[in-house]
Amino acid sequence: MRPLKAAVAGLVAAGLLLVAPAAPARAADPYTFTRTVNPILADGSYYSADPAPLVADGQLHIYTGHDEAGPAVNDFVMNEWGVLRTSDVAEGEWTHHPSLMRPDGVFAWASPGRAYAGQVVRGPDGRYYWYVPIHERDSPAPNKFAIGVAVSTTPTGPWTDHIGRPLISQRVPTANTIENIDPTILVEGQRVFVYWGTFGQLRMLEFQADMKTPVGTQRTVTGLTGYFEAPWLFERGSTYYLAYAGNNAGPTSACTPASYHACIAYATASAPDGPWTYRGTILPPVSSTTSHPGIIEFNGQWYLVYHTADAAGGGHFRRSVAIDKVEWDDTVTPARIKPVVVTPVKQADRTPRANIAQAAEVTVSNDPVPTQYWIKALNDEIVRANPLPPDMWGTWTAVNPNQQWIQYTWDQPMRITMSQIEFWNDQPQGTGVGVAAPAKWKIQYWADGQWTDVPNPSGYPTGTQGFQNTTFDPVTTSQVRAVFDASTNGSTYSAVAVEEWKVLAAQPASIASAHVTVEVGETALPGAVPVVFGDQTLRVPVYWDAVDPADVAQPGTFTVGGSVLGYAAGRVNAQVTVISPGDTEGDVTAPALTLTPSGSAGTGGWFRSAVNVRAAAVDDRGGRMTIRTTVDGVESVASAVRTVDTTVTGDGRHTVSAVATDRAGNDSDAAQLGVHIDATAPTVSGAVADRRVTVSGADATSGLARLEYAIGAGAWTVYTGPVGAPDSGKHTVSFRAVDQAGNTSAVQQAVLPADLSGPLTGNVGPIAVPTASYTAGWNSVGALNDDADPASPGQAQIWGTWSGTRPASQWIQYDWTRAIRLTGASIKFWRDSAAGTGDGVAEPDGWQLQWWDGSAWQDVTNASGYGTSSTAFNTVTFDPVVTSRLRAVIAADGNGSTYSAVAVTEWRVTADESPVVPVTVTAQPRCLAGKVYLAVAARNGHTAPLDIELDSPYGKKVFVGVAPGANVYQSFAARVASVPAGSATATAGTSVLTAPYNALQCSGGSS
Repeated sequence: MRPLKAAVAGLVAAGLLLVAPAAPARAADPYTFTRTVNPILADGSYYSADPAPLVADGQLHIYTGHDEAGPAVNDFVMNEWGVLRTSDVAEGEWTHHPSLMRPDGVFAWASPGRAYAGQVVRGPDGRYYWYVPIHERDSPAPNKFAIGVAVSTTPTGPWTDHIGRPLISQRVPTANTIENIDPTILVEGQRVFVYWGTFGQLRMLEFQADMKTPVGTQRTVTGLTGYFEAPWLFERGSTYYLAYAGNNAGPTSACTPASYHACIAYATASAPDGPWTYRGTILPPVSSTTSHPGIIEFNGQWYLVYHTADAAGGGHFRRSVAIDKVEWDDTVTPARIKPVVVTPVKQADRTPRANIAQAAEVTVSNDPVPTQYWIKALNDEIVRANPLPPDMWGTWTAVNPNQQWIQYTWDQPMRITMSQIEFWNDQPQGTGVGVAAPAKWKIQYWADGQWTDVPNPSGYPTGTQGFQNTTFDPVTTSQVRAVFDASTNGSTYSAVAVEEWKVLAAQPASIASAHVTVEVGETALPGAVPVVFGDQTLRVPVYWDAVDPADVAQPGTFTVGGSVLGYAAGRVNAQVTVISPGDTEGDVTAPALTLTPSGSAGTGGWFRSAVNVRAAAVDDRGGRMTIRTTVDGVESVASAVRTVDTTVTGDGRHTVSAVATDRAGNDSDAAQLGVHIDATAPTVSGAVADRRVTVSGADATSGLARLEYAIGAGAWTVYTGPVGAPDSGKHTVSFRAVDQAGNTSAVQQAVLPADLSGPLTGNVGPIAVPTASYTAGWNSVGALNDDADPASPGQAQIWGTWSGTRPASQWIQYDWTRAIRLTGASIKFWRDSAAGTGDGVAEPDGWQLQWWDGSAWQDVTNASGYGTSSTAFNTVTFDPVVTSRLRAVIAADGNGSTYSAVAVTEWRVTADESPVVPVTVTAQPRCLAGKVYLAVAARNGHTAPLDIELDSPYGKKVFVGVAPGANVYQSFAARVASVPAGSATATAGTSVLTAPYNALQCSGGSS
């Protein structure tokens, strides 16, 4: 199965180690081991993936691929298939055949490796058929993946090639253009149905009982919401089911928020060839990027097999097979697959450590986060050797703002003193594109209703190899954030990405043993303990070991251990006293009740998120209470509790009140809390007129605080009125709105066009509007005229045309708001493939400049020549043209049948509108006494005085303030009898005018 291009890490289960005998003598030999929890193979000695279950000979067989990639390799290294088999899943005795079949060992037409997801089925003749995707060694097709079929008389082989050629490829049995992998097969009597395909393309084709002869033609399968890959076809009763890996990513997706993850979804049909109806998801994204279902009934129980990255040393390309039960809801028709309960249940990591980020709620400035990234990666405590996009939080978009932030919020104040952050980059600082380490950043904490820089930070390093550490004086806060100023090239900004951000707690000298009171039967212990930091005491979360119900079955005492959040010195103990809930005699003391809000705090007393209000009650007898909570007049009651959490949502002003009643009937004083929420960013808009942008904004809840703008890469400035361009050049103005709660709108941008009223000279590409015949999604047409020429450009710094379909010709075009006198152009191409391949991006075969004459495109004339270098600019001069449009038509290089794409890093266009100064000049050689003298004269035809300099090979003369219409004259003596032809000049301002003269030979006398 192919990757979802990248993945987001999940929590790795702790302590799930394989219990197995010593390694077999040879890797291919089967061996038996016992394992009752997931993953089935867990010690990291063998990684298994793409499971396909089969029941045969009274045993469950799970056929798998073998992941052999190293820990830092981001690719599938899969050379063989194996099988796991058991006669009882619950007992967990498995026999593993680690090397059952290799592509090149069975299929003479196959290349080694790429042993992707296949499936074994029993055919109508009783033999076993293994449908597998493999590389066809000598295929001329663009994609060499094909599906072959091996056959055996037993479920464990030996296997032979059933056909001697591919069953399905881009050439057979009929042509297609998809990647032909991930086959799933259903044998229905004498009919055989095969589904296959990835990257959102699913095909199906029926075959005869010989398992190889097509019936009809392949067709596209529809009706599967979010289908990505890994189909699995099966039947239950009279209904057919098709499970698959889905990837309809987005912040509200029922499948996955990240585009590099997959859920398992399914559809149903009344016939094995459809049509299909989507029914929902049954498994959320797992800890590996890919997901692959196999669903089967065995010994009266249905099971789902899938893979994860949860084995020791596991990763996105080092996966391990897991198995869990599938339960059905037969009260509906067709029967519904219930969401699968994944085992073992993930438990909080109780390892003592100073990091407290994992317990925080994360908010970020770029919500919703682009779907290639995953916000949960920030504090999952996983840092990979070679991460993929969802292993990090990132901000890359086509246009990146100059500042971003990430924030942690805890339910209660914490004492913190250190930050460890891991940046990721694919571009160096200063490029203004891609993802780069920030130019600078800082850490702030929330105190007294405002954000404050942490005191005495040790520094803010921006390396991208390993954690960047910052220590600071301890502060107590419930919120901390890191604010990043993006790296820039002066006009555009790079994005920012963080793999992990740890926040380390200050360490108390020690933590005293806690004393806890619970009632009979109460196994949930209080979730916080008092921790002393000098003269300050905080209640810090604690994770207790599970309480044995026998310990709380009757009054008494016992000791329990646990880990305090952020306390690295070791575990702590608590003495637990168990009391009878009915022991209330003489209790006349009312409980004490407090209301504590937690959420993303904004400014002015506002929250910028939904708010959790915790009503916490303490009774002098130590028993549980009844807590009545009212939110905006709506009451709820919870009995036998110590705390109640109420979520307050919706923008506006809310009121929360609560009363606690103890077992004796004593009521606490009523507590009341105002909760003000503004979670909606303000709106902002801008309008451009006369090279000025006027900005306006609005906010419906807390109200607008201010508008801000920035010109180019400049600093944010409070907006007070229309913003004009600082000079005659083209400028981008960014603007945003900030409301009273501290929410900031998305940054909007407006372009102030260049002032073209004056004469233009030099490169006028940057003031043009670029367009193109086609631009690849990862490239930018704006790269053509960003006035940058990086040595190693990122994809966003290139205009390129790579796609599956590459035509013989492409074009790029500049448009100006008026006609300009153009005299030349320079283009620098980019390539990643050699000429003649017909693939990738290659230097073009040639190109041609054309100008718009008002009604049609015309070739420029007298072009100096069209180079095609990708290492230097290819400069062309031509007869001047006056036009508002210029385009370059580029002929792609090819191999005779297909064409490579073309790409350009920068396109410069030269204008020459030097002002014409109305000065005329003449030069005439004359003879005087047998010697030559040169008479040079100039006339000022301007309406204003000019300084004119006359210059000849025999001297120069400056005339200051020559009046309009006046003439100046100078006779330059050559002092020889003969002079060659030459020229004299008159310079007025920046204009230089030339006057040629002929050769002269004086014979004596005068003339």
